[in-house]
Amino acid sequence: MSIATATRMESVDIDQENVHGNSTSRKRIFIPAIGSLGDVKPFLILAQELKNRGHIVWLGVHKRFEEKVKATGIDTVEIGGDMEISLSTTPDGIELQRSASVFKLGLAKRVLLPIIEEWFNGILAGVKDADFIVFPCSCVLVGLSCIEKYPNIKAIGIYTFPCVRTAEFTPPALGGQSESMFSWMNSLKWKMLEYGASSMYNDRINQLRASIDLAPIKLNYDQMIESIFHKPMKTATIYSKYLIPRPSDWSENDHLVGPILEEENHDFQPSIDIQMFLDKWENEKIIYVGLGSMMSIMFGRDDQLEFLKNIQQAIGNNNCKAIISLVGLQQANIDKLTSDENIFFLKEIIPHCWLFPNMSATIHHGGAGTTHTSLRYGLPTLVLPFGADQPFNGDRIFVNKLGPRPIPIRKTNVKNLTNAISDLMQNYSMYQANAKTIGESMRDEDGLGHCVRLIEAELMA
Repeated sequence: MSIATATRMESVDIDQENVHGNSTSRKRIFIPAIGSLGDVKPFLILAQELKNRGHIVWLGVHKRFEEKVKATGIDTVEIGGDMEISLSTTPDGIELQRSASVFKLGLAKRVLLPIIEEWFNGILAGVKDADFIVFPCSCVLVGLSCIEKYPNIKAIGIYTFPCVRTAEFTPPALGGQSESMFSWMNSLKWKMLEYGASSMYNDRINQLRASIDLAPIKLNYDQMIESIFHKPMKTATIYSKYLIPRPSDWSENDHLVGPILEEENHDFQPSIDIQMFLDKWENEKIIYVGLGSMMSIMFGRDDQLEFLKNIQQAIGNNNCKAIISLVGLQQANIDKLTSDENIFFLKEIIPHCWLFPNMSATIHHGGAGTTHTSLRYGLPTLVLPFGADQPFNGDRIFVNKLGPRPIPIRKTNVKNLTNAISDLMQNYSMYQANAKTIGESMRDEDGLGHCVRLIEAELMA
């Protein structure tokens, strides 16, 4: 473990020891929250709740999120391998994200294997003094491959989208439609996903295991869990059962508990400009457009500007009002956009839990957190997915009649955006009624409470 990591772990010992005293119920919990800010948020909320209950909790996050996490009172361990930075700043990363293909396995390995190595080492350092580890789906295989070094540790998987094999729908991580007519096809796709992960990472994982005197393994989810714990590992998928029902072929250890979302923020003070825009159009429908940090990763400067022009024209073609978030599009030259009193360009991060109650509909990338938040406030939604689980989430929106069919972000143009927004507005009453019904039901799911209870039950077992 590096000196820097050791110092951070010492900080965990001292700072939270002083806060909680010597409670015998206190346990030490490590959560490697790897990914984007949207990936970190639910685990930060979980960490805060666990800390409030007397546990010592620290998050493993990428360097750029450490300050934000520490500001909430949660300690951190830095985990390298920030995929967003690798994909947007390295030549191989830029090439991979602009033209990903199954035929570019060598390129993918050059980009991803160094990232996996940093995750392995970061999790290994972070878990050293823990009684318990929470695995997100992004790093569950990497985490399982290294925690064998500490045989007494307990664990749970908490997944932002379904990651447990089922014959009832396709793997969200593969993208695409969420349903297939044939259960055997769904099962085959889960096997393909597992085979792909094993082919990509198995050799490097075993090299890393050898460096810490662990025997080689086969990178297989079920086999690894049985080998380490000698029993099934409990999982909690923080996804709404109202978007997709819990699969009947999941075991009793696999729970679908509902999302973990930010609490409503009544104290947030918006800028005068955005408040004036909201006041001006308070009797009109306002659409929120936000595509998160992926926009600057997947699109170059010219492509970002082209998308902004296309979405602005599509909104204008439908005579709509909109707030377009420029967060994640910092490279785009907004001075080249046409001034429009019907559109507000948002340049600051505003909590969705404050903004969305003021919106009538949303257009976003389909991240699990944003998808659930938009539905929580009963907002009809159009998803423009980049990849990973986003096409799956967009398809669930469409299947449940909560918004139009999703459009892959790279296939958007003025025509199909205009048509999709027209659909959103013309069928607004139906979409809104369905979204409100789901939103009201989701509020009773209590994903956070379920996760805490599952963790504490495992700690007592």
